[in-house]
Amino acid sequence: MEISTIAQAKNHLPKLIHAAEAGEDIRISRHGKLVAVLISAERYQQRFATNVGVFQAMQQWRENFGDVELSDAEVDSWRDSSPARENAWD
Repeated sequence: MEISTIAQAKNHLPKLIHAAEAGEDIRISRHGKLVAVLISAERYQQRFATNVGVFQAMQQWRENFGDVELSDAEVDSWRDSSPARENAWD
C-alpha cells in the first residue's frame, strides 16, 4: 500500500488513480497521520454497497465476536482525540 502526502497526491493524482484502479490501496497522510485512503470504484462497491444496514451489521458482528471483552481504556483508545472531536459520554 503506497503512502502519499496530500501535496504528493495533489501533484500525482492521475498516477495514484491508475494505481488504485489496478487494485492498490493508496493511503494519504497529513503531517504523518493517515487521513484518507484512495481505492478503486470496484473495491468501494464490493466493500460498501452490500445493502447491509447498520443494525444488521451490528447483529452480524455480535454473532461473530459477541464474547469479546473490551476494557473502557481499549474503547477510549479508538476515539479521535483531536480538539474538534471532543465528546462527553456522561
